[in-house]
Amino acid sequence: MDSRLLFQSLSLPSINNIHQELHTLNAKCQHMDLDIHKDKWILFSDHHRGIGDGADDFAPCKDNYLSALGYYLANDYGLIILGDAEEFWENTLKSVISKYKTVLEEEKKFHLKNKLIKIWGNHDDAWDHLNEVSRYLFPFFEKIKTHEAIRLSVNNNGTQLGQMLLVHGHQGSRASDRFAGISKWFVRVIWRNVQRLFKIPLSTPSKSKVLKTKHDIAMHTWAKSMSKQIVICGHTHQPVFMSRNHLDILVRELEGLDHDDEKNMTRIAEIENQIKKLNHKTTAIGTLVYDKKPCYFNTGCCSFADGDITGIELAEGEIRLVKWSNHSRTAIDKENITSLYDML
Repeated sequence: MDSRLLFQSLSLPSINNIHQELHTLNAKCQHMDLDIHKDKWILFSDHHRGIGDGADDFAPCKDNYLSALGYYLANDYGLIILGDAEEFWENTLKSVISKYKTVLEEEKKFHLKNKLIKIWGNHDDAWDHLNEVSRYLFPFFEKIKTHEAIRLSVNNNGTQLGQMLLVHGHQGSRASDRFAGISKWFVRVIWRNVQRLFKIPLSTPSKSKVLKTKHDIAMHTWAKSMSKQIVICGHTHQPVFMSRNHLDILVRELEGLDHDDEKNMTRIAEIENQIKKLNHKTTAIGTLVYDKKPCYFNTGCCSFADGDITGIELAEGEIRLVKWSNHSRTAIDKENITSLYDML
């Protein structure tokens, strides 16, 4: 069997396992309050910071990310890093930290304001070990605590509206969680050399339509089964807003336009061009497009090959999916930016 197909077959998630892991995490993880009028957070995930070589997926996104951090610092946001900020399947901790000291120094500014939350994923699960955290993170983020998940109680003037689980999203999948040792060996010994040679990104759920779809369905169905519950994760590198991704949103808008009306021709052409570009980045969720309970969100990633990054904002009583491109911020699906009142 082809090595990439073998890795993908090991990665196929069990939805029941994912649900079980989410139930456990939701019950045991650290709890925090979110005041929808006072608190402002930006959530980024999946930077996959490497060592600056052809296998470093974050390298083309670095400048956009630094621009975004500057904006959020200036506007008094907190920063939540939702896992896989560093790429330790391919690189040593020391080499990654040394390469991206300038980025860590910018993130440190949030920590000094007590506004940095670091959640670990499957590619940076070294941050689950205190000795590694104290050795490599404490020099930048003094006495920082790292988390597998955080549960936010969403409040409006003291009245609880509901719960929000923040988690990377790899939990329960076989390659990312149960067979992590095998996965890491494959990436370090075999796939990394191929990736370096041909400058192709890591083959994980972020690159597999099968894995993306199963992951999205698992996360969405878990949140849907809960009362007043939202889940925000990363892992697939696929931005999702209100249980729909950007491609779904564009397809739906295109279907709603009158193609015989000349007034719509410019917008139709714009949408078709965006869909063409997005087809190289992501895949439509499909089964979730018309769901009436928009309870699943995904930050996307900070490692798109074209340098774009995406994230989720929680601010001013709203939840927003945003994209940073050419140092500029754009709200995706801005017509449907949603009040947290309506979500919960």
